[in-house]
Amino acid sequence: MDLQSKNNAREALNNLKMEISSELGYYDSMRTDKIEGLIPQGTLNSVAENIKTGIEVGGMSSRKLVEMGEKALLDKCDNSIK
Repeated sequence: MDLQSKNNAREALNNLKMEISSELGYYDSMRTDKIEGLIPQGTLNSVAENIKTGIEVGGMSSRKLVEMGEKALLDKCDNSIK
């Protein structure tokens, strides 16, 4: 894979994460360049919340990527049968 393709893939994955985090009620902090909840940062609760956020966004990202892969395989299979 060439560098441009890798950069495009990285950007698409980041966009997917931002979309999912927004759906889950989190936001992208410009200050820290991280997905965060609404709890004030720099506290033990914020660390726990950020871990929870990462798990939720990562899990949902994985599910969506698997769904996209399954759909692509089914479409490919359907097209080869026709």
